[in-house]
Amino acid sequence: MKTFYSILLLVLVSVSAHSQAYTYGIVHTDNYNFKVVAIPDFDASTDASDMGFTLSLPAGSSVINNVSSLLAARTWSAQEYDAAFLTSQGLGDGSRDVFQFNNPPGQSLIAHTSGEQIDLVSFSVSNMPTSGEMAFLDNTDPVASGAGGVLDSFYNSNIDNTSTQDYFGGYESGMSVIRFNTLGVNEVETLQIAVSVYPNPTKDSISIQSKKTIRFAKLFDVTGKQVMLVEQPLKLSLGSLPSGVYILKLETEFATVVKRIVKQ
Repeated sequence: MKTFYSILLLVLVSVSAHSQAYTYGIVHTDNYNFKVVAIPDFDASTDASDMGFTLSLPAGSSVINNVSSLLAARTWSAQEYDAAFLTSQGLGDGSRDVFQFNNPPGQSLIAHTSGEQIDLVSFSVSNMPTSGEMAFLDNTDPVASGAGGVLDSFYNSNIDNTSTQDYFGGYESGMSVIRFNTLGVNEVETLQIAVSVYPNPTKDSISIQSKKTIRFAKLFDVTGKQVMLVEQPLKLSLGSLPSGVYILKLETEFATVVKRIVKQ
């Protein structure tokens, strides 16, 4: 019986230890800028030590830069491992570049409540793709597991004034992936090309005015699915579409303009 209670106590301690955790999320702030946040599932004042995670992007010319810590007196770095290097190491299929973010051991006293977003680090994406996605590289991904822990996500903190442990709890639902073809909540007008889209919100149709010729209009729903493609558009009829938020991409000879459209 004593053995049974000892095992039960061990299980309860284990459950308790894992009931407090931080998940990671990616937030699109504006244009080509993003930040990564940590979200706790408990209320506390904690002493955060070192943290890390890895983001994957479609293989190509995109680069993560302008890395800036959002934690006082802390420094973050981002190391790129491109698709060619990964495949030379027997990792991946050549379709992804990865960027490993690291915050060395230090001390950040953080008071938070459950569900609160703790800003960790901000960054920009140069030559940002117009398709594909940016996502956290899961610790169980073959690229991460094959790298022997170098690319793992972790959140080391002392939450009970005893010892520093890894309280990483995975990735926040709905915040683990950025799909590039759905960006546009903040309007981006590349090269200052003036484009007017009205009325917005609309119940039926929208008109498009521009000093430059619009070659194509592409409309996407919030899942990234393309629902409309029109050449040289002056007006788009949305009457047959469900109410909701859509992303409109207007392609000129020089650039792509992105607009957020609300269908009532």
